[in-house]
Amino acid sequence: MPVDRRLGFVNWLGSSHDPRAANLLVPLLENQPSKVAMAVIDALEQLGPVAVQQAIPALNYLIAHNSNRSLKEHARTVLGRLTMQSAPGMEDTAMTKAREQHLPFHEARASFIDGSGTQMIMLSWRRPDGLLKGVNVLYQDQWGIKDCYGTDEMSELRWDELVGDMDAQNFDSFVVPFEYARALIAEARALNKRTRRKLPIAYSIWRPFIEGDESLKKNTALPSTMLEPATLSPEMLQLAQRGAELYERQEFLSWMFEPLTSVQPYIDRYWSVHGLFEVSNTGPRSRGRRGKQNEQNQKILLEELLTEALGELLNNKWRALYEARLRRQGALFQIAGRTRDVLLIRAVAAVLHPDSPVPVQEQSFLRAMMRYSLEQGPLRMMAEALEAGSFSIPLDIFSEE
Repeated sequence: MPVDRRLGFVNWLGSSHDPRAANLLVPLLENQPSKVAMAVIDALEQLGPVAVQQAIPALNYLIAHNSNRSLKEHARTVLGRLTMQSAPGMEDTAMTKAREQHLPFHEARASFIDGSGTQMIMLSWRRPDGLLKGVNVLYQDQWGIKDCYGTDEMSELRWDELVGDMDAQNFDSFVVPFEYARALIAEARALNKRTRRKLPIAYSIWRPFIEGDESLKKNTALPSTMLEPATLSPEMLQLAQRGAELYERQEFLSWMFEPLTSVQPYIDRYWSVHGLFEVSNTGPRSRGRRGKQNEQNQKILLEELLTEALGELLNNKWRALYEARLRRQGALFQIAGRTRDVLLIRAVAAVLHPDSPVPVQEQSFLRAMMRYSLEQGPLRMMAEALEAGSFSIPLDIFSEE
C-alpha cells in the first residue's frame, strides 16, 4: 500500500471518534516510515478521551523504547496534551488499568509450529457484557514475539469463525491450557530480550491480560513448552527409522530446509537430473528395458544428491534448532492427545540431537525433508519472490473482512 494511502487511512481512523480505531492505530506505530508513525500519533490525539486508555500506555512505551528522537518528542508532546485534556488522574488510571486484569479467561489456542519456527498463540477473555476480548501473538523461535494484535469486543460466534477460517487454510490450532499459552509467550518475550529485538508496541497494552498478576507470577511455575529429551535406546533407534512418516501429517508439510539460499544449488541439480531423464523417457522405447534402466539411474542419482546435500548443509547449530522445534511440536501434540505422534517425534528428535551418533545421511526424517525441499524448490522460490515484493501489514486475524 503506498504511503499516501496509508496516511489517508490513518487520518480517517483518527476522525472516526470510534474507540476501536485505537486497536488499528497502535500497531502502526512500529515498522512504518516516520511520516506514517507521526500521523498515527496525531490520529491517537484526535481520538482523544475515547481511546485514551489505549493511547497513553502505547505512547509511554514508544517514548521509552524508540530511538527516533523527533518521533519521541512528538509522542511526548501529544501525551502531555492528552493528559491535560483528560480528567485529572486519567493518565494514572489508564496506566493502572493497563496493569490490571479483571476479566475471566475464555479460551487459549496454539497453532502447530511451521517450517520457519513460527507459531500463533490466541487468547480470549470474557467481558461482563458477554463479548470477548481477544489477542493473538506471533512467536518465531529465532526472533521472539514478532507481532501482536487484538480486539476489545468480539462475539463468541466470531471467535469460532476465526478458528474455523484458520483450520480451512490448513493452519490448525489446538485448544491448550491458559498457563501453557502464557508459558509460550513468556518464552518468546525472553527471546526478544536475549536477541535485543523490540517487542511490538501493541504488546504493552495486552501484556497485563497475557502475563497476569505480578504476585501470582512469582508463586506459579509455568509448564514446560517442550517434550523432555529421550535417551537413545534400541527401541528409539528403531522407531526413528520411521521418521519419514511425519510428512504424512499436515502439520509438517511446511517443514523444508532453511535457509533457501543454501539449498538452492541442490534444487537446481535435482531438477536438471529430473529433467534429463524426463526428456529421455519420452520416446516409444521408454516403456521397455531402457526406460526402466533410466528410471533406476534417476533414483540412484537423486539419492546420491540427497546424501551429499545432507552431509554438506547440516551442522550442529542447525540440528539443535530443529531438534528443539520437534520437541516443541511434540509438546503440543501431547496436549492434543496424539500419543503415537508424540512417541515418533520424540524418537526423531533424539537421533537429530547434535550428540546423536546416527549420521544425518541415515536419518529417515531428514532424508524426507531434503527430498521434499528439493521437489518443492521451484514453487517455494516463486512464493518467496512474490512475498518479498508485497507490502507487509500488521497481522490481524480479527478483521471482519
